[in-house]
Amino acid sequence: MPSSSRLQPSSAIVFRVLFCALLATSVGQSVMLATLPSMGREANLSEFHIATIMSSSALIFAIGTNVWSKIARRAGFKRILIVGLAGYSAGTFAFASAWMAGFSGIISGTNLFLALLISRSLQSTIMSATPPSAVGYAVAISSAAGRVSAISKVTSASNVGQIIGPAYAGLLVGFGLLAPLYSIVILTMLALILVVFKLPVLPPQSSEEQTQSQNAVEDNPTRLPYIFVASCVCVFAAMAMMQQTMGFFFIDFYAKNPVEAAQLVGFAMMMSAVTSLTVQFTVVQKARISKESMMSIALPLLSLAYLVLFLQKSFTVSYLGMAIMGVGMGMAYPSLAAAATTYCSPSQQSSITGLITATTAMGYIVGPPLAATLYQVNIALPFAAASILMALISSVVLITLRRIKQSADH
Repeated sequence: MPSSSRLQPSSAIVFRVLFCALLATSVGQSVMLATLPSMGREANLSEFHIATIMSSSALIFAIGTNVWSKIARRAGFKRILIVGLAGYSAGTFAFASAWMAGFSGIISGTNLFLALLISRSLQSTIMSATPPSAVGYAVAISSAAGRVSAISKVTSASNVGQIIGPAYAGLLVGFGLLAPLYSIVILTMLALILVVFKLPVLPPQSSEEQTQSQNAVEDNPTRLPYIFVASCVCVFAAMAMMQQTMGFFFIDFYAKNPVEAAQLVGFAMMMSAVTSLTVQFTVVQKARISKESMMSIALPLLSLAYLVLFLQKSFTVSYLGMAIMGVGMGMAYPSLAAAATTYCSPSQQSSITGLITATTAMGYIVGPPLAATLYQVNIALPFAAASILMALISSVVLITLRRIKQSADH
């Protein structure tokens, strides 16, 4: 009997457990992103130091997700998910401790930067096992028709985390900039316990077995899914540019101190996550809108959102731009991920799943250093660059979808 059949009666429990696992890590990531610029300023590190930490760890994460995706299919999704959560907990503790050493004056300057870079990179090496194992599990137990919804159910944890994380950081940052980071260790340990005791074991399967009845595409490798993977990378690169810039922008443009900036950035990210989550729970999971239509709407919206952020002169306009960005992000990732895993051949399923879960990290490889460079020219320029990038990607995806439709008609 297929493993998906055995899991069917408890599929609701499976998605809840996967959701909680990704929620814990998402809260941790949003807490880190909301506080990192402020911690950098507090420790006298430059924008380039922070950008290097983010992009270097993202590079390792991108490589790791692809490797862990293949390992998860052989070793089992649950086992690798446990590895990822354990690594996230230990890595977060080490990263926060490096910051504490810097704030205490034990290390500073280059030594502090290297300690942060090494601890964050080691964390990324192991925690990169979490997304591909969770998303791979969801894809393995879903049909082709329900794949967008299945991916959305799991990845919507990211949006919930972006709602909870910034508010969580803003609440705890009053006790010190490191209080939110240390508390994340507890959350990820709780998620680890939940996965160990509640997630059913899904026996390892070959890529062909998992996709034979789900994917109507013939087993001929195609370049088509890589267009959607690349588009997803660019979506997250633009988002990374915004997140790298926002904290410093609030400090320099609105003359806020590091703690105030962390709280304001947290609220802005929470605003984006609320709209993103609303779209995912309504349009993506409930409405009968195709993934092609969602991509056609989401990508132009993202371009508009970053344009609004570039033109901002007040917090109100900034929050408006973040809300629009949330709507676009809520539809963009699930639809692009579903398109990539649907249009690939069965033999490509493993590698494409690994790549699509690595797109966030791949975006953060180029986004932060590019934003830091542009920030030196004009502090609002990263937002403009993100808007232009999304406009170009919108054009590429629309042309690709038109060609797919023409090919199907013939």
